Amino acid sequence: MPLFKLLKKESSILDCKAKKKQQPDARSKLKHDFKATLGSGGTIKDSVKLPVGENQNEWIAMNTVELYNTINLCYGIIAEFCTDQSCPKMTAGTHVYLWTTSEKEGGVEVPAPEYIHSLFDWISNQIDDPEVFAVDKPFSKDFPKVVRKMLNRMIRVYAHLYHAHYEKIQSLGAEAHLNTCFKHIYYFMKEFNMIDDKNMEPLEDQIKQLIE
Repeated sequence: MPLFKLLKKESSILDCKAKKKQQPDARSKLKHDFKATLGSGGTIKDSVKLPVGENQNEWIAMNTVELYNTINLCYGIIAEFCTDQSCPKMTAGTHVYLWTTSEKEGGVEVPAPEYIHSLFDWISNQIDDPEVFAVDKPFSKDFPKVVRKMLNRMIRVYAHLYHAHYEKIQSLGAEAHLNTCFKHIYYFMKEFNMIDDKNMEPLEDQIKQLIE
């Protein structure tokens, strides 16, 4: 099945709230500039750099929404194969990720689908919250910290996809799409110093193959 048909079919599996959210005019313009850079032959690494004269927080907000939408699509490709039975824990190789509802509480093991859907709901709620993703007012001082956490949690989903579902993704002919999406989030996080090395550990092989 061609990839664009596969993505159209599988994207309906998830409730991607942020994808439907109307973005402020400034963010819409930045999104257009980002795609124009890629369309003109620019590299992914170049495309994530802050355009001259633009607001950094607006640029980060726009890219974060885009990155959230793309990880939704990537997971949607194999969502029907990621079940409580096939993935009873949220893992990436020997790494096990625990779900936490509060910084003060310890995490609990949950099946990968539950972890990922809970994570997507949490991210979507952050994007929909005007106190976090500000609209027509300054961003809060905690905005970079919140985005850093969001992006590092998205990385865990990429790690799970590469370790638990890569063969299926290859069989569906979607590995190039996954690799491109991973490079986008990696270069963006590196550009704005948002990488948590511990979260990247399960992806060391992918980084060596795709980035270095």
